[in-house]
Amino acid sequence: MTPRGANAMRQVQIFISYRRDDTAGYARAVYDELARNFGADRVFIDVDDIAAGQAFDEVIQRAVGESKVLLVLIGKRWQGEREGLPARISEPGDLVRQEVATALARGMRVIPLLLDGATMPTEAQLPDVLRPLARRNALEIGNTRFAADVAHLVAALRASLGEPAPAAKATPTPTPASAAPRATARPSAVRWWWLAGASLVVGTLAMLWLLRAPSRGDIAASSGRPAAGATPAEPRAARPAIEGEWQAEVNYDWPNARYVEHFSFAGEAGELHGSASFLGVRRGVLEGSTEPGGLRFVTRTGEVAGAGGSAETVHRYRGRLDGSEIRFVMQTEGGGASHVPVEFVARRVAPAASQASR
Repeated sequence: MTPRGANAMRQVQIFISYRRDDTAGYARAVYDELARNFGADRVFIDVDDIAAGQAFDEVIQRAVGESKVLLVLIGKRWQGEREGLPARISEPGDLVRQEVATALARGMRVIPLLLDGATMPTEAQLPDVLRPLARRNALEIGNTRFAADVAHLVAALRASLGEPAPAAKATPTPTPASAAPRATARPSAVRWWWLAGASLVVGTLAMLWLLRAPSRGDIAASSGRPAAGATPAEPRAARPAIEGEWQAEVNYDWPNARYVEHFSFAGEAGELHGSASFLGVRRGVLEGSTEPGGLRFVTRTGEVAGAGGSAETVHRYRGRLDGSEIRFVMQTEGGGASHVPVEFVARRVAPAASQASR
């Protein structure tokens, strides 16, 4: 998407504030839904709205000042915790802190969004300029109920912006029979109605006979042959042909990190289960589902943190079936570092080769 310039920013009304190594995947998904409902020019996200060469802090301060609502996407690492150092939210130069503090100081509507079970920080955990955030009513957004939660968010934003919900399409009201003008019966009309009634009786008897008689389709079904002239039933929405084993060469976003990853998919209708390897180790597919032409799922990885602790990393995959290939985008969230989305192509593995790779 082409970044919008400063003139277009005057239309911005909804500002999305997030920390990239905490909720980057969610921020993009929320932006896409809000842009669809309100229009892209009314929603600000830094990835699309800051052009090359522009100063981050200047553009963000101006965009916040021209917005009406600020959404604070809060995951489990929103404060920017760092080993051996204070959390980034405590530093005056932290961009997330600047965004939220500016909105609070201007008296804007600030809506915290708690993602995947994250909890609101307490006042004691926040610097002075952000403590009012702890008293704002929050909305929850979960991965398994994302559509319903975002619909709730859209309704809340419409109320905050003073916009009515889109009007439902009106259904034509049938005219009551009593309101229809009555025609004066004439002798010719009486004869016509008598003939029509007789025809209706004959037609009804013929229809009953046809219903009792075996149809061509029944005869064809008993003989195993298709009925001549029969209209085939409409096919159901086809499930993407993704079952089986797949393999991909993935270049992750750190030096010398090229791995051959393996994927195994199965399921019925819109369900998806199986496994997907990360750094060569297979992980179970979670929250999997198929969609027209593609699929999406999540895997989770545990990392060893400092002082004997641990941290969970979430990998969100979204794939589009393109012939005999699946084109994936994978976003890693959490862990000890921030990550950019990784794109790669998976190709189907022959059965013999898939057995050898296990």
